[in-house]
Amino acid sequence: MRTRLVVLVGFVALLAGVSAYGQVPESLQATIPYQFTAEGKVYAAGEYTFARDVAASSFTIRGPGKVSGLAVVITRLAGAIHTTPADAHLVFDTIGQTYYLSEIWIPGQDGFLLNSTKEKHEHRIVNVPL
Repeated sequence: MRTRLVVLVGFVALLAGVSAYGQVPESLQATIPYQFTAEGKVYAAGEYTFARDVAASSFTIRGPGKVSGLAVVITRLAGAIHTTPADAHLVFDTIGQTYYLSEIWIPGQDGFLLNSTKEKHEHRIVNVPL
């Protein structure tokens, strides 16, 4: 009985180690060099954390001071054709001088579409060092 318990505890520890090693980040921290909009809320340029909430299918946005907000995920984007395992970045759709948070790309995951516009726009990318 004791041998089975030791084997079981060892197996659980092994699984926990493999699980921890294989985890991908659930958030990104980036310096956004311009004012941007997400879910209708305007954010000043600065250092932000974008934390994924899997249960709510959204990202919490936290910025300087007590600035916070939410960006709802519209859909997932296939990462294999767009990104590498070490590539993390944010995509902003720009219309005139307004920057809209559009996509979040986290290494080891598909991308997340947060905003889509039919208007003529350009993309601005903020690369996130890991």
